[in-house]
Amino acid sequence: MSLPKIITCYTTISDKESSTKLIDQLLQSKLIACGVAWPAQSQYNWEGNVATEGEYLIYMKSSLALKERLLSRIQDYHPYDVPCILVREVECNLSYHDWVEEQTVV
Repeated sequence: MSLPKIITCYTTISDKESSTKLIDQLLQSKLIACGVAWPAQSQYNWEGNVATEGEYLIYMKSSLALKERLLSRIQDYHPYDVPCILVREVECNLSYHDWVEEQTVV
């Protein structure tokens, strides 16, 4: 038995206010069904140095059909020069799939 698919999308952003604004914008435009944000500390190589920054991780769920539009919208909004935007197709239970499809506009 094959399960239906949705997408999950992950990005990081500089602060709580920015994460709330991004999630709100994507919910209002019905590009995501839901989004979760939580604080984290990131360490990464940047311009020859190791940088350590406080960030917010954002995890979102959406319709498989909206993948390109969602990526484009996040890229347009994102304040980082090189944002991390990861998208994955995932299988899920039918009732959750149907809810995601009802909450998003294709």
